[in-house]
Amino acid sequence: MLSEAGLNIDTTGATLLPCGSEPLIQRSRIRSLCRALGLGLFYETWQQFVGTSQAFETRKVAIRQDRVVAALAGAIHVLPASIAISIAILNSFGYYIGEELAGSEGQDDEKLAGLQLAAKLHELTMQASLAAMLLQYIRHEVALSDGLPFGTLFAGHMFKDVSYLWSSEFWGTANGIFRNKHSRVKLITLLVVCTILGLTVGPASATILKPRMGDWPAGGTDFWINVTSGDIWPTRVTETEIPAECFKEISDKSCPHGDWQTLAQAYFPYWSHLEKKGYLPDSIRIPSTRSIREMYLQIRSETQQYSRLFSVATTQDSVISDSIAETGRLWAWVVAAAWRTKGQPWRFWSHKEATYTVSAYQPIVHTRCTNASLSTKNPSKMLEFYDLRNIETFRSKGDFPLGTTNNFTFKELEAVQTVPSLRWTTVSQPSTNFTALAAVVIIPSSEQHKQGAFACAIDARIAPAKIQSTRNRYKVVTSHLKPSSLWHPAGNDATYGAGDSWPAVSIEPQWALHLNPTLVETNSSVFEELVAAAGLREIHSFEDPANGYLIESVLAAMIVNGLARRKYKHGIIGELNHWDFESDKPACGSWCRHMMPVRGSMGKGGSVYTIPQSARTNATRLTMHATATGYAYSPKGFTTILSIAVLLIYSCIVLTHWGYTIWMQECSTSWHSSSEIAALAMNSQATDILHNTGAGVETSKIFRRRVRIVSVGEKVELTFEEKADQERIALNAWYS
Repeated sequence: MLSEAGLNIDTTGATLLPCGSEPLIQRSRIRSLCRALGLGLFYETWQQFVGTSQAFETRKVAIRQDRVVAALAGAIHVLPASIAISIAILNSFGYYIGEELAGSEGQDDEKLAGLQLAAKLHELTMQASLAAMLLQYIRHEVALSDGLPFGTLFAGHMFKDVSYLWSSEFWGTANGIFRNKHSRVKLITLLVVCTILGLTVGPASATILKPRMGDWPAGGTDFWINVTSGDIWPTRVTETEIPAECFKEISDKSCPHGDWQTLAQAYFPYWSHLEKKGYLPDSIRIPSTRSIREMYLQIRSETQQYSRLFSVATTQDSVISDSIAETGRLWAWVVAAAWRTKGQPWRFWSHKEATYTVSAYQPIVHTRCTNASLSTKNPSKMLEFYDLRNIETFRSKGDFPLGTTNNFTFKELEAVQTVPSLRWTTVSQPSTNFTALAAVVIIPSSEQHKQGAFACAIDARIAPAKIQSTRNRYKVVTSHLKPSSLWHPAGNDATYGAGDSWPAVSIEPQWALHLNPTLVETNSSVFEELVAAAGLREIHSFEDPANGYLIESVLAAMIVNGLARRKYKHGIIGELNHWDFESDKPACGSWCRHMMPVRGSMGKGGSVYTIPQSARTNATRLTMHATATGYAYSPKGFTTILSIAVLLIYSCIVLTHWGYTIWMQECSTSWHSSSEIAALAMNSQATDILHNTGAGVETSKIFRRRVRIVSVGEKVELTFEEKADQERIALNAWYS
């Protein structure tokens, strides 16, 4: 009779009643818990430290029915699932962090590397959790049920590799012997799901554990402008809206020719210095009442790198630009006040950049001129103009067609001029029956050149645009209509408008007269001054294409400048909701809260203005959307949504399994490693089924055979065969 770890053991192998069974059961519980958590070595070390270590292996409970141990052993699922659920929720609801991650400044790379390491550790814990769940299921089916195919025994260790799905073990299992069809479907589904999750939980965790740098919704506001949308963006522009004093150059910036000096000083002087393959500036800045607008220009020129079909100019409406600058100013004040006020959930005061965007429209003008000699034997001949609306002809023939006008004959243009003379007219475009504004620039004769003219077609439109300003470029307003995508109608239909998608603007020549008033000081016109700014006080040749390109650009800039300042003196109406600003104690009132996201820490804002219903009838409603550039967690993007779904699916599966094992009160750590399976096989009776497999297994047929773990007396064996002396594993029983 031997005494072995508190048990009276007969050398015949029979188990007698335990001596001091309560301490033994308690130690066995602790050992099972440590093994379930992968801490078996620490438990052994602790036993050696306290002097209770064993010199040899003792008998063990193969499968325990103990709700407490089952619950504690499930802790291997709790930590990874809790982390997965937490970061999934954090990304689902969104959380803005700021310009930098928390911690020491300037160390974001190190912080992100740390999160990458944490994601890898999280992946390992999730894979261990999946392995524990899969082994628990396999152990139950093999030991307490009717068994599983032999290939299933290794699934708990092989599922982390995608090649498992086309391995002999998996296909042997899939085609193996089951007690019923339901068991087959359940097992194969579990193996496939665990394999997919084992491969994807790691990348999913790495994707959403790290915050992303981007532009995040940071509130904003609705606002109203005291003019209707039809007046801001009309399809017909007439002289009736212009005061009489605008026929002369005055200081009133609301006149169509207002700020022409900016064009003369900031853009056209570059023309005289343009070298071969050189470039003119793509944009200049035009001042408004409360903002600075960017005007984008492209000139048709042989000196440019790419050939262009026409010259083009576009800029933002002054009333829209001023409104964006004003609402952006209020947003900046609110985030500063929120930073000073405790308890506010918004962190937008910390940002690399803040952007204020309004979806609206802006005028865009295309011009193209063709030249003609006025010295002809047919004085009744008329000028020809390009039809810039005929996109179909352009696509079929590579250029726009020419048409005619009945307004001017060559004879009527033969009057001698000393400087280039600008006249406005209209052209009926055959392709659309649309009457468009056109211009004729008469070039006087000289000793070397005959008298000629440029017939310039003008295509004015209202284009949809995202107009925006930024915090770092305070008051400067830009739009997404950039020069590189404005000049070629076939290269980018969405930008050009494909002929009809953008509303065309019919401009009366009487209105256009106000673009070119006579300047009292110089007794010259605005057009003449702009041409002179380019270094060409007098244009002597209509045959030089470069002169035509310059005239196109001058006309486009003049017209779009006038269209954009039509509602120069209008602006936002309404009062701020419950304005409670105190200079000595800035604090957010209700209007401040409406400027910030209505729901959560990121999102759209509300409306900071109170406007009577009667005032809205003749007003236009727009929305300013603010975005902050910084680090944030967000569900934005398909990859992020997919990662959230993967982690939530994983969490639901393992936590459901944990709850089921607690309800069943079943737990075990036996045969959870390859070495333990090998030890079980070596302690089992040999079988002819595994004949010739000592040097390897070449076919999947072996893996199809059903295998069980049974008790033979006090021993546990792995068997392919059913014998009379075999019994199912008993719960809470001790085996050698």
